Amino acid sequence: MTVPIDTGFDPADPAVLRDPYPSYAWLLRNDPVHRGANDIWYVTRYDDVRTVLGEPRFGRAGIRDFWATLVGPGPLSEVLRHTIFFQDDPGHARLRELIGPAFTPRLIRTMQARIEQDTRDLLRPLRARGRMDVVDDFAYPLALATISALLGMPAGDRDALRAWSVAIAPTLDLLAGPDEIARGQAAMGQFVAYLTELIRHRRANPGEDLISAMIAATTGRDPITTDALISTAVALVFAGHDTVTNQIGNSVLALLRHPRQLELLRAEPDRLPAAAEECLRYDSSVQSNSRQISVDVELSGTKLRQGDIVVALAGAANRDPAQFADPDRFDIGRAQGPPLSFGAGMRFCLGALLARMELKAALRGLAGLTGLRLAIADSELVYRRSTMFRGVVSLPIAYAADTA
Repeated sequence: MTVPIDTGFDPADPAVLRDPYPSYAWLLRNDPVHRGANDIWYVTRYDDVRTVLGEPRFGRAGIRDFWATLVGPGPLSEVLRHTIFFQDDPGHARLRELIGPAFTPRLIRTMQARIEQDTRDLLRPLRARGRMDVVDDFAYPLALATISALLGMPAGDRDALRAWSVAIAPTLDLLAGPDEIARGQAAMGQFVAYLTELIRHRRANPGEDLISAMIAATTGRDPITTDALISTAVALVFAGHDTVTNQIGNSVLALLRHPRQLELLRAEPDRLPAAAEECLRYDSSVQSNSRQISVDVELSGTKLRQGDIVVALAGAANRDPAQFADPDRFDIGRAQGPPLSFGAGMRFCLGALLARMELKAALRGLAGLTGLRLAIADSELVYRRSTMFRGVVSLPIAYAADTA
């Protein structure tokens, strides 16, 4: 199904927030480089999105400055404008070099046993209940446990980390209102105070964690500042838990809406890696990312000028019929790929392997629940109010209680 776009694509439209894919289908087939709401360019084709996401001529500095003006002075702009998300080279390359060693395949695989154990620990009491909210009871705790362990944050601090994250997350989107920004400013101030003390302790007492590794990596040549450590830790907390939480929810929902695919996964568990990739493609938690063009460019025959704002719609690129046959079909046997859910090129997500590991552990654990079903009507699901990120606020499910 496609939805004709007569007045300009607007990702903030409530209908698009609930289900953007009919609009994406129309754009892909009729206007793949589309000038939409607020004179912003929206790019949908796989090859064009990969270009925008991965090449340095599509920068983030202008987006950073616009966003900082939107939220105003305070802890939010002081911290987030210095994160890797808003940096162009050479700053982006330096931060990536600093963080990169913590995300090598060998080191990330050491997290696998922890992730699988955390999954089992979370599911053990939930199995006996026969009901859960996938988001609140399972996905959030699993994702937050993983990233907090990587950063060396004590388990007892996770409730505070989650509260700060919930308050700050809406400010990352251009839909944030004054009240949301105010709550985000207050939460970021508290988060900064917490991280300042944690970093002080790690400088004096190094551990087997990423913050300690970043301190050690710069000792003796260009010591990393506390401010840089704070910005990096904040970025990793959001990238490592908020998007993973949403992706787990989206993936479980896709399987519930396609019960034959769920049964296939149960019958043939070796399909799990392919199922995780199809979940990432079919309904990515990261739908878009914005850039500002540093030089005139041409995409799919359309000329864009220096200074123009471009939004790369990864959610649309993952449904591009030129890349994926029958793209609106959910098929865990699909061999095509990869999706652009983790970006591309110089900005490809460093934590992609870790996120995939968490998603597979979650799907393996939840698919094993007998009689798994959605516990509310599909029409009752509420999606986050965000143009960048996609996920349900709550995902109640029911299943046969395990009384053993």
